[in-house]
Amino acid sequence: MQIRHAKPGDEAALAFLLEDNQRHYGHAVKDGDGSALAAELVDPPAGGMLCLVADDGTRLLGFALLNPYLPGAQFTRGLYLKELYITAAARSGGLGVKMIEGIRALAKERGDTRVLWTTTEDNAGAQRFYDRLGMRREKKVCYVMDVRA
Repeated sequence: MQIRHAKPGDEAALAFLLEDNQRHYGHAVKDGDGSALAAELVDPPAGGMLCLVADDGTRLLGFALLNPYLPGAQFTRGLYLKELYITAAARSGGLGVKMIEGIRALAKERGDTRVLWTTTEDNAGAQRFYDRLGMRREKKVCYVMDVRA
């Protein structure tokens, strides 16, 4: 299993994973709806979102979407993990741990000092996973500004 950056040639498989992720959370999407985002993720603009994928050599089994942010604590750089997704068939087999290790390695390589992320309050499975890995919880209040008309 290789954890690597998404690259040209991954578009179709990544679009499928993005759509599968949306369906997992109960959102109605059509096949092909993830294509534009997948194309952007394999060739992101400078400073844009980063995408790591889990590649077993024949297919992609998951992804992590990370946004760089500045400033972090004491004017350092950091990453915000927006989404970590693993296909249902690949869950509970250690791939989540490999993805977290890949995220940690990427952050260290970039010189980032921390990675932040959130879960919804009712996502007990994800919280158990992160707790098992020894991740630190912080009490924060999350705000959302919807801007769609």
